[in-house]
Amino acid sequence: MITFYRNTASPNVQKISLMLAETRIPHEVQSVDRGPDGTFAPSFLAISPNATVPAILDRDSGMSVFESGAILYYLAEKSGQFLPTGLGPRTEVMKWLMFEVANVGPVMGELYHYLLIESQAMTECHLPRYRDKLTRYCTLLDHQLEGQRYLCGEYSIADIALYPWCDILEDIAEIHVGDYANLSRWVATIGARPATQATHTTRPVTAGP
Repeated sequence: MITFYRNTASPNVQKISLMLAETRIPHEVQSVDRGPDGTFAPSFLAISPNATVPAILDRDSGMSVFESGAILYYLAEKSGQFLPTGLGPRTEVMKWLMFEVANVGPVMGELYHYLLIESQAMTECHLPRYRDKLTRYCTLLDHQLEGQRYLCGEYSIADIALYPWCDILEDIAEIHVGDYANLSRWVATIGARPATQATHTTRPVTAGP
């Protein structure tokens, strides 16, 4: 049994919700909140030392895992799904997973933070800088998706990692996914999967003026 620690429906949390729905690994969800003193319980910090969600505890193996990319990898190994076994195809999936972890996730996360949490700290240079980066990432993804249904041919943890961010590009970054034919098709394809529908993934509300 997996215990899935989460709080908000952030894109990083959504990745794990999608993966658990796709693999149908038995799990329970545990909400994590700070205590009255603003800190997390020691029991949670033992599982996620950086005090972040998502995190999981696999009660079958005794393994605890934090960081969404690492969790996706662990669940793929545990379930035998969404990660090829051959070195070439496996490396291809890991490249795009690392692309999300190192690029798309951090940039979208910063933009998400400034728009929804600290909107007063947003400067004139923030939005154009982040949008320029994300526009380039969209071009790369659109090119990668040319002629194939998913990023690496078959549905994989790379798709699961990137989808929640790409689904909110227009809301958060004012980037129209429809401007990228392959990327737009891919977002719609994943959005229509039964597991995606079952998680009731919703887009965050953008900050007001």
